Amino acid sequence: MAFVIGLLLTVQALTCVFLILIILMQPSKADGGLGAAFGSGATDTLFGARTGNVLTKGTIWGATILFVTAVMLAILIAHQRPASIVLDKAAAAQKTTEKTAAKPASDKTAPAKSTEPAKSTAPAEKVAEKSSTAPAPANK
Repeated sequence: MAFVIGLLLTVQALTCVFLILIILMQPSKADGGLGAAFGSGATDTLFGARTGNVLTKGTIWGATILFVTAVMLAILIAHQRPASIVLDKAAAAQKTTEKTAAKPASDKTAPAKSTEPAKSTAPAEKVAEKSSTAPAPANK
C-alpha cells in the first residue's frame, strides 16, 4: 500500500511540474505574457503549426491525470488510517474518564460484608486491665 501511495505521489508531482511548464509555454491572448518568452516561433517549430492544439491537449491530459491521482490518493490514505491518531486517543481518554466519573465513590470504598456476627473483645480487655492494676480487696 505504501509503495502505491509513493508511486502516485511521484506521478502527481511530475504532473504538476509538467502542467506548470506547459501552461507557461502557451501564448497569451495579448501575446505579452510568459508564453512570448519561449518564443512563438520556437513552439511552432517544435510542435508544428498547430501549437495551440498540442498545448491545449497536453493541459487537458495533465489536469485529468492530476485530478485522478488526487482522488486515488485520497481514497488510499483514508483506508490506511493508523490507529494512533491524536483525535482517536483523545476520544478514548474522554470515554474512560466518563466511565470512571459515572461510578459512585461509595462502591469503591465499601468493605466486604461477612455473614458471621461480629465478636467484640473490648469489654473483656477492660476487665482484665482493671483486675491487674487494682489492689486486691482486703478480707475482714
